[in-house]
Amino acid sequence: MRNANLSDLNRYFDDCIVLGKRDPVIHNVETRMLTVLLWGINGNSICIRGESGSAKTKILNAAAALLFGDAGLSGHNHELLLLNSSSAKGQLTDDSAQRIANAKRCIIPELQNIMTSQNLEAMIKLWMEQRPYVYTKNELGRKQVRIILDPLPILTNLADGNEQMPDLPTEMHRRTISLPTVATAELNEQVHMMKARARMLPDGELTSLTRRELGALRKQCQIAMQNKSRIINPGAEYIRRVIPTRYTMSNTFIDYFLDVVEAITKFYTPERITHGKYIFATPEDNYLGFKIAGNTFRDMAIGIASLGREIIDFVPKVEAWGDLATDVEADAASLDDIIDHLNELGMIRHKKTVKSIIERLVNTNFIRQIERKEKYYRTQEMDFQVQVDPDDLVDACKENIAINFPDVSEEYNALNLKEYTCYETGEVKKLETRRI
Repeated sequence: MRNANLSDLNRYFDDCIVLGKRDPVIHNVETRMLTVLLWGINGNSICIRGESGSAKTKILNAAAALLFGDAGLSGHNHELLLLNSSSAKGQLTDDSAQRIANAKRCIIPELQNIMTSQNLEAMIKLWMEQRPYVYTKNELGRKQVRIILDPLPILTNLADGNEQMPDLPTEMHRRTISLPTVATAELNEQVHMMKARARMLPDGELTSLTRRELGALRKQCQIAMQNKSRIINPGAEYIRRVIPTRYTMSNTFIDYFLDVVEAITKFYTPERITHGKYIFATPEDNYLGFKIAGNTFRDMAIGIASLGREIIDFVPKVEAWGDLATDVEADAASLDDIIDHLNELGMIRHKKTVKSIIERLVNTNFIRQIERKEKYYRTQEMDFQVQVDPDDLVDACKENIAINFPDVSEEYNALNLKEYTCYETGEVKKLETRRI
């Protein structure tokens, strides 16, 4: 039986069955794959962000079901800690501490529901900072017991424009990877078509993975999760240039981007060269990381929220000198202009949601606001184009291996270093120059 590849993971989401119900995830391909790669395989904490109805919960449920089965979502798999609104009502006990100690991952559907518990809020904040939660409690006879709960990678979601919790607390923000989900009129049409197909077609026409293929995919992901070998990425110095340094909000994002490449290498471990405690990433792993995560991490690093790219491109560039506010105002785009533009793109959003995104862009100086008015402009061109040349990537990998790991150089060079398996179609293709 062949090893699974990333196109199998892609196909899984297209027609997954969760808790006995067909619940496919339409589009948001990068976010759904990164959820499994980063949270599941690599152990990062993830928050899926987007407006209500943009498939955040579907992605969370599908990822958890793939890695831990339906038992995980129902709270019966001891390796997956499920925290929900009912968890926030209770106190940490010996029993709950033991369950936490046995777990490998944690999921929190709707983060705002769990933050009503003071203990759990403190625990989650520390976990997202990769720090243990330590607390003491009094037992009968006034004896104090000290309990240490080591951090678990968290997968959660939070709706944009949420009134209870509009944004992540500051201490969580940089320690959590926010993956966007986007809904458009075109995507909604495809969701409706998929739901209709699920009611009219037999199982054979709907299932994209056979039971054997699903079993192989799940097993390969689970083995990758347990892999503690060190990944050597000889293309790291070349591929890291994908993350722009000029606008970067936090240097932790380069770590997260390289984590994507390492997670891909772990997934493909059966086909990668291993030597002692090392597994060696290939140009393919770097290239796939760029294709899957490049746009997402570029926008995340420079502080552009979902829809931010479209808004920046639409807001007119104005040369503002001195106090020529009246000239700027004549050319500036109003909030209604921006909303109308998004509507034309099929991105119909509530005014409050659009306004919150614009406020972030103003705070990060990508656009400017005319004082006391809802009119916006920009004063510079934003060029974030990044190119990956396959020949340069392959040469960088070969050179690093030859210098630092000569024992595996011959075996490494014998691999098909200029080919990759497409994560969308499963076809083997030649690496080609890519831009984002």
